[in-house]
Amino acid sequence: MFVPIALGAAICLLLPTNLMAQSTPVPLIGAIHSIGQKRFSEVQVIAATGLRAGQDFDLKAIEAATQKLGRSGAFEEVQFKYRPDKGQMTVEFVVKEATKLHRCIYDNFVWASTKEIENFVMSEVPLFDGSAPEGGELPNEIRNSLERFLPQLGIAGRVELTQFAKSIGDPNWEHLYSVNGPVMKVQSVAFERVKGIDEKLLEREAKSLIGRSYSLVEFRRYTEAAFIPIYRERGFLRVNIESPTAKAVQRPQDPNEIAIHVIYSVEEGLAYDWEGAKWSGNQALSSTDLEALLGMKRGERANGKKIDAGLEAVQEAYGKKGYLEVRLMPETTYDEASHKVEYHVTVTEGSQYKMGEFSISGLSAALSLKSKWGLKAGDVYDTSYLKEFMKTQLAPVLHGSGGRPPKIQTSIKPDHVAHTVDVSVQVQ
Repeated sequence: MFVPIALGAAICLLLPTNLMAQSTPVPLIGAIHSIGQKRFSEVQVIAATGLRAGQDFDLKAIEAATQKLGRSGAFEEVQFKYRPDKGQMTVEFVVKEATKLHRCIYDNFVWASTKEIENFVMSEVPLFDGSAPEGGELPNEIRNSLERFLPQLGIAGRVELTQFAKSIGDPNWEHLYSVNGPVMKVQSVAFERVKGIDEKLLEREAKSLIGRSYSLVEFRRYTEAAFIPIYRERGFLRVNIESPTAKAVQRPQDPNEIAIHVIYSVEEGLAYDWEGAKWSGNQALSSTDLEALLGMKRGERANGKKIDAGLEAVQEAYGKKGYLEVRLMPETTYDEASHKVEYHVTVTEGSQYKMGEFSISGLSAALSLKSKWGLKAGDVYDTSYLKEFMKTQLAPVLHGSGGRPPKIQTSIKPDHVAHTVDVSVQVQ
């Protein structure tokens, strides 16, 4: 929201009569100021207005500049005022900046570094600083600037703007700018600063990237799914693999196709041994039981993948005892001198849930299957039982019916007041 308020209108009444007369030359803007900005500088705000000291004082132009700042999306409110000063006019903008800005990333701009890209955009878009507001015209102004940057790199293409989030509902999404036009195929992948593991393990996982179209966000996601687990399985629990960098290494005969070389830079950190886990807040399961479920032995290499699976096993064990709302909050303590790691896991068990009602519909054998449901009302609810029922009881019946495989919908509805769970199965 922006609110242009011409506070200077009242001041105009105080101007000398001869200054207001039509025959008198229009005064010039002597100075322009802005106040209220924190993220941006005064120079940036003034540049974004499009006004300049020395031009004719024109109230409509000032109002237009106020509207322009508001439409950018960088400000929640914009006001202006003006006053006479030694035969000229001083204009002042009062702004309140928008609080929600998101980082800009350049998905496949392989011909220039991020710094080069952003320096170019900053030279054209005064309010750009590497981020952009959620709405307004500024994100598209950045896109237009990037399109003007491409010809300077010898690239024919269009720039597309989308929103990229790591997960649904992630409030920390990013403005993603991608080049459409040239085909950018990955020709090779390399790793830098690999010392603690056999580099061939990474190279083997990287083979599936060869031949793909390059995308920073997709290759960054692949890092988390493929390369990080290799290190964590071998005790490198604090490994960091930076976002990949990509370079155009050659242009084949087809001018619209570009060969890409991708580089991953690794910060391995130390490989840790398992010192143990300490549990607190647990009552339904003993610390001995939890330790056994975790599956790690003191002195062995701290296998991150195994630790993750162990914590999932603990979660499932609580679910089998009716604790649907259990929360595990692990905190990690690293001993850099001895290369050991210890987990401190706080368990919040929540309430124990009992079985409520069970229903099944959509097939002739529903009544018979309902009688085979093993959890009776009032029994401790077991989160794993529905899956077992579907496999051992429902699947054989559906398999014997022939025809097109039916669609199965399941519903699990916990009552957070009565601490019961109603389960329904519908065959369509």
